[in-house]
Formats: sequence, C-alpha cells, structure tokens
Amino acid sequence: MKRFRSLVLVPALVLCAAVADAQTVTLRYRWTKGESRTYRMATETASDVSGMPEGRTTFTQSMSQVLKFTAEDVAADGTATIRQTFQSLRMEGNGPMGKMLVDTAVPDTAADSAARPMRQVLDAMIGESVVIVAAPDGTIRRVEGASRIAEKIAHLADGDPAAGAAGQGIRRMLSEDALKSTLEQTFPRLSAGPVAIGAGWTGQLAMGNEAIGRVAGTSTFTLKAVEGAGAAQKARIAVGLTLKQEVVPTPSGPMRMVTTLRDNKGEGDILFDVARGHIQRTTMRTEVTSTVTMNGPDGVPTTMQNKTTTTMTMELVEK
Repeated sequence: MKRFRSLVLVPALVLCAAVADAQTVTLRYRWTKGESRTYRMATETASDVSGMPEGRTTFTQSMSQVLKFTAEDVAADGTATIRQTFQSLRMEGNGPMGKMLVDTAVPDTAADSAARPMRQVLDAMIGESVVIVAAPDGTIRRVEGASRIAEKIAHLADGDPAAGAAGQGIRRMLSEDALKSTLEQTFPRLSAGPVAIGAGWTGQLAMGNEAIGRVAGTSTFTLKAVEGAGAAQKARIAVGLTLKQEVVPTPSGPMRMVTTLRDNKGEGDILFDVARGHIQRTTMRTEVTSTVTMNGPDGVPTTMQNKTTTTMTMELVEK
C-alpha cells in the first residue's frame, strides 16, 4: 500500500511542478488620475583610466535624485500623461582635482567655490518638471518640457560663465531624446502579452551624443518568479543588457578627440508590483570599456583606456 501511495504521489508532484512552471502573469504599468509615486534614483560610477601623462587615474562620481511622478490624465486605454518633478539632487565626485559635494536638500553652506557653479545648476532644476506620455506597456510616446529646463540652465552662463560650463553635461542629459532614452531604461517596455516563469522578452534602446556617437542596446528580460497573490502579487525579473557602438563619432575639438567603445554588457533585476502596476525596485550594473584617442598639447597623439562601472538603483519611496 505504501508503495502504491508513493507511485501516486510522484506523478502528483510532477503535475504540481508543471502547473507552477506554467503560471503566467500580464505585466502592465497602471495609473489612476491624480495618483503620485516618488522614486529615489541613485547612480554610482567608477572609472579607471590609463594612458594619461600623469599615469593611471581613478574617478568616482555618485548622483542621487528624488523624482515625483503624478498622473495628470489617464486615457481609456491606460495611456497616462505623467508629470515628473525634480524634488532633490545630490552629486558627489572624487578625482585628481579633488572632491566635490553638492546637495540641494541641505542649505548651501559650502565654502568651496569650485562646487558653487554646479550648485547653481542643480538648484535651477529643483521644482521644475517634464511631461511624459506613456502607454501601459511602457512605450514612451512623448516627452515635453526638457528643453525649457536646459535653456534655463544655459541662461546661468549670462551671470556666471562657470555655472554655464558646469551645466553643459546636465543640459545634454536634458535633451528630450536623451531623457526619453533614460526613461526607456528605467521604466522598460514590458512583454506584449502574458509571460510564463522562465520565459521572457527583449527590448531595444538607442542612445548617444556627439562624444560617443550612436550606441544601440538590447535588453533581455526573464521572469524568474511570481510571489504572493491578489493585491500582494510581485514579479521578479532578471535583466541582461548588451551595448554596441554603431557609429563612431568624428574627431572633434582642438584635440581631435575620438571615443571608441567596445561591445559592453550589464545585468540587473526588477521587482514589479503586478497588482498595482509599478516598479517597486530596480538595480542595474553596467561595465563600459572605451578607448580615447586625441592630440596632446604638443600635437603628439595620445591613447587612453577607460573602464567605467556604473551601478544604478531605483526604489519607490512613497506610494
């Protein structure tokens, strides 16, 4: 009898495992009009540069921003018009030129005059917002208002050329194409239909600027697990990323600088609230190796090797 029971039990366990493996979920971003969500996004970057005249050098930089997203309208098909507002920004750098720290969440008491131009730039962004139109699957249909913030930062140069120079990199990040690319990375497009545990989908990214040319990215998403049920249901998603430089930029500036990227990769994970339709937490680690060639002050060509590791974390801090 015991042997008979064991023979019955084994197929039953196999059947249960097959049912679990076959579980599917439909992932969609969901908003209601007037709803707000606040995220903290932190990015840490470490660069190891060799080939410079002073020898091997390391740079580290971290940036943390608190962003509030408010749904101003939601169409019948779930497409949401969302206002993203910059609430606080913190930037810290450490390199051969020394350390710098700027934090808009605390009063400006820095005695370091080198940090004040960047402080002006970040202060100019606080309270400003952009409008995003996003479909339930994550497709970013439109981004508006970023160019206005970039122009505001550009005008800082009228009163302080150092602030204008400090804001050049931020202004590039605030172009509407660049911001759309950033949003597509942080709130990626979801599977077109139900997805089973162990299965996945892919997404395409396009990014770049005059310094790095055009870079194409392919993201691979795999549903690793579904936890809980009903209002508590969460999905754990593994993310893989490959980056390829499709167009190398032309030499620019008086030093004729050119940056060439190797094929690079990244990996991370997403915790997605299935019932409420939003990302709860994302982590991503990316390694980028590049070669920079340029003419030195004496006109002699110089080649530098740069390996940059970037870790990005985004977490919901207010529902």
